[in-house]
Amino acid sequence: MPVAVAIVWSYYWKTWQDHVDVLYENSQRDTIMTHGSLFSGIGGFELGAQMNNIPTLWNCEIEDFQRTILKQVFPDTKQYEDIKELSKPEYVDIISGGFPCQDISIAGKGEGITGSRSGLWNEMFRIIREVRPRYVLIENSPMLLIRGFERVLCDFSQIGYNAEWKCIQNKVFGFPHNRERLYCIAYDSHQIGREKIHYEGTIFNLESRSFEIQGGKFSRMSGSSFWSEDYSEFLRMDNGISYNVHRLEAIGNAVNPIVAAYLFNCIKEFDNQLT
Repeated sequence: MPVAVAIVWSYYWKTWQDHVDVLYENSQRDTIMTHGSLFSGIGGFELGAQMNNIPTLWNCEIEDFQRTILKQVFPDTKQYEDIKELSKPEYVDIISGGFPCQDISIAGKGEGITGSRSGLWNEMFRIIREVRPRYVLIENSPMLLIRGFERVLCDFSQIGYNAEWKCIQNKVFGFPHNRERLYCIAYDSHQIGREKIHYEGTIFNLESRSFEIQGGKFSRMSGSSFWSEDYSEFLRMDNGISYNVHRLEAIGNAVNPIVAAYLFNCIKEFDNQLT
């Protein structure tokens, strides 16, 4: 785990807990979308959704430590534990999830999406079929592009979803590390036809586009950093090794909430273009 990643995430969670109560304030519009989260971790997608005034109705996370964090930050969100036992959850407009990447990433054995852990995509796809949300947001290793992404696209096509995808690095949002991840946004073509879209480009918006969320204005391309202070006090280290391994593991596997906020913002703007 790079030190910079731990510093950034430790700071963000401390700051979030201080400001979580104000995220719904100053909203310029009523909430019209809802969100459900699979493989939720410590809530990166939930935070991104909340920064866009999109409530998370339910989440699903099997690890005890991560569920404890989720319960603290999102006490009103319904929790599920094992995706294999989850069946027909409440309808939501957006389902997000970063199914396990251990069999996909360059650090793994390269078994791909058919591996014992990354094969949990099958369970995520089952939930998508059952709920049929308007949008699906997926996060995973860029290696998925050559280790099973065609399966994901074929599955989406089978049930009538179109999909767009992009590899995004954290550093383009001003973070002091790369952490490139693959993000895929799929939408139900039965509900959302291309003929209803009144803008050119992709669902990911223009490359130089800025977006506003509670707490500030950000740009994908400016790289303007908001990490201007010394955050070493938030890093729990002992001779270079974290004393709390499950905490650091949770941070390292988490979705960056600022990137998540950008993605939910893309979905909202895309949806606003529909008639």
